[in-house]
Amino acid sequence: MILSDIEQRIKAKIEAIGTPLKDWDINIYRGILTGYNEAFIIDKAKKEEILANCQTEEERQRTAEIIRPILRGRDIKRYGYEFADLYLINTHNG
Repeated sequence: MILSDIEQRIKAKIEAIGTPLKDWDINIYRGILTGYNEAFIIDKAKKEEILANCQTEEERQRTAEIIRPILRGRDIKRYGYEFADLYLINTHNG
């Protein structure tokens, strides 16, 4: 594994604190279901456009909180991932 110093430190912290998925008492059958990916999964340009159209800094912060980076199944590789610069508009309130 080839990682920078910061990546190695982050990995060590995650491994020291986190619980591996195999140790969780859950079954994962599917990922996030949006019902309409074209509306809820956006690219970086659309994200920046949405944030640029916010009227106040408070509105911009609230909006930024619900736009989260997303990895799709095809983005995940055996030993890592390839971030496709896609974001999920997460309006779920629970």
